[in-house]
Amino acid sequence: MTTGSSVSRALTTEGARSAVTIWTVVLLISGQGFRYLLGLPLYGVLCAVTIAAVFLIFRPTLRTLRPPLLIGAFVGLAALSIVWSATRGVTTIAVVALVATTAIAIITARGASNIDFMLRLYRGLQVSLFLGILFELIVAFVIRSAVAPLVSDLESLASSRGGDPVQSNWSDNLLLEGGPVQGFVGNRNPFGGIALLVAVVACVLLLDRRIRRLDGWITLGAAAAVHAVTMSATVTASVLVLGALTVGAYVLRRLRPRAKRVLSFTIIACSAIGAVLTLKYRDEIFALLDRGSDFTHRTEIWYEVINFAMQRPDGWGYVGYWPIWQFPYSEIGTGLDYVRPTHGHNAFLDAWLQLGLIGVVLLVGIVVLLFGSAWRLVERADRGDTHLPLGWALLTVALVMQALTESRLLVEGGWFLLVALYCIGPPVFTLTIVDPELVHYGTRMRKADEARMARRMGAAEERQGRAARD
Repeated sequence: MTTGSSVSRALTTEGARSAVTIWTVVLLISGQGFRYLLGLPLYGVLCAVTIAAVFLIFRPTLRTLRPPLLIGAFVGLAALSIVWSATRGVTTIAVVALVATTAIAIITARGASNIDFMLRLYRGLQVSLFLGILFELIVAFVIRSAVAPLVSDLESLASSRGGDPVQSNWSDNLLLEGGPVQGFVGNRNPFGGIALLVAVVACVLLLDRRIRRLDGWITLGAAAAVHAVTMSATVTASVLVLGALTVGAYVLRRLRPRAKRVLSFTIIACSAIGAVLTLKYRDEIFALLDRGSDFTHRTEIWYEVINFAMQRPDGWGYVGYWPIWQFPYSEIGTGLDYVRPTHGHNAFLDAWLQLGLIGVVLLVGIVVLLFGSAWRLVERADRGDTHLPLGWALLTVALVMQALTESRLLVEGGWFLLVALYCIGPPVFTLTIVDPELVHYGTRMRKADEARMARRMGAAEERQGRAARD
């Protein structure tokens, strides 16, 4: 009985919660790498064990599990799409995965203070980044040749124009040649995206002095190096946008309240204008980045996605990654000279294809309200206030920028992070009401945090006292 209670207490400690959250981030962010390593069946078992561990350690209540309105509406629409889906079996499996991802995002985000969650997110992203670096180093110095997936992944179901099976390499062994490298996830764009996300979180935590300088600077250096060898144009454009927003946020912190609003609207307007100009002059911009203006054949995929999306306003049913052996996904990208696409390379167009007009409206509403509510806190911040709301805003923008060329916002790590940010940020339907605690400290749980810290200190003092008596 004593042993059982001890195990139960050990499983509900902050250390256990931190460990399972970090592992969850690694698993979801690096999902494709684990599928290459284990295959889909074992990967599914690993996910099931992780979900069970999250529920066992956090022990959520029904109230804790209740999703925010828009998140719940999106997931509910995905579940409802089973009724009219063109691929009902795949949709059913995909909805189960979506519900599970949403649940663990809500549980891990609400089961910690905002500061603790950001620290755990940082560690998870950091592990994912260094896992990718270690993998490429092993390939370059030990294996010394390109590496195919140990077990077939979703891409093995793709085929070339001639119908022959095609499987991308896990790594092309290009590290010593300067890249592009693909990391543990087996794709340079997600690997570069991991570097971008961990760099954002590291900067915020460094500014708030939540991590050691050496820790943060090593991570930032590694992220910069990964970006240099992944050669992701999307990440390059994201860095420019995020840099401009960061500079604007720092200026806002030094202005009077009346001037803050003017500058804030100016920043957002300039960002919108910049996006329009980027689309207009994409030939010149992408030539500077040594990329084609068609976003590496993505525009061909987008045109076909739009064509099929317009045929069914209610969508073809939620599937996450495409089942390219079934219509209509089997007809998209057939004219390309490389492996067939397993997603739409644009999360918003993909949401339109899978969940119709309502789906894309819900997704846009989620990201707009998430960014708007976080930026309202950034507007109110003064010198000495926390930088956490700025981190939420920057992470949202980073996810949206990646969503313009990838569809991973709808699945795995992208959806997990979007839901978690939606849960830890300010209430998105009260944009005119700004919580001072969130502005100053980045959390509404400050008193609870102080009480928990006091309990920890008391327990530590008690252990020291017992040790002294012994």
